[in-house]
Amino acid sequence: MEDKKNNSEIIFNFLDFFWPNFIVYKGHVFLKENSSEEKFNDLQKQNLEMVEFWMNLLITDPFFENEENGEEKAKSLAGSLVDIWQVKLKNEFPDLQFSAKYVEDAENGDYGLTFYRDEGR
Repeated sequence: MEDKKNNSEIIFNFLDFFWPNFIVYKGHVFLKENSSEEKFNDLQKQNLEMVEFWMNLLITDPFFENEENGEEKAKSLAGSLVDIWQVKLKNEFPDLQFSAKYVEDAENGDYGLTFYRDEGR
């Protein structure tokens, strides 16, 4: 019985990952699963111009640590999620423009993605 419960949790975790939930908080759109008031406040204190960019940043390489071709898998996952998230954002916020971006810091081996509202940037 425990295995079935764990399997259903895994399914919903994948769903949140590939078709995420968004929240609107203080005029910003954030990944629900990746946001907290504390994180938001920390970013505000740093006076970062693109709070949405940093709040919604998801690094994919930790999912593939110690795996053969882990770097390529992290890049591929991030690239695929960019397209998926862009569609989800357009469905949920048809009147807003978003940029979903693949991000890479090859020097540190970090790969991921983020999104933010386009406001003439």
